[in-house]
Amino acid sequence: MKSASYDFSGVFFQGIALRGLFIIDKEGVIQHSTINNLGIGRSVDETLRTLQALQYVQENPDEVCPAGWKPGEKSMKPDPKGSKEYFASI
Repeated sequence: MKSASYDFSGVFFQGIALRGLFIIDKEGVIQHSTINNLGIGRSVDETLRTLQALQYVQENPDEVCPAGWKPGEKSMKPDPKGSKEYFASI
């Protein structure tokens, strides 16, 4: 795991690894990353929500998930018209 911290720049000075999370797709592309200082924890619920959103947009490539999106909620089209329609509906 220490090598992953170095590989993805999640290393604090003096060799101490920070609290990092990287979600990497099947092609090896980082789709999400977060690095917190040692005193700040991470949310398992937010990690699961992010994974679900990534899976959703992979299955629905013409849509995006707005902030806070959860499965079953409305997504939006990634263009001005789609954004306007989405925000008018919430």
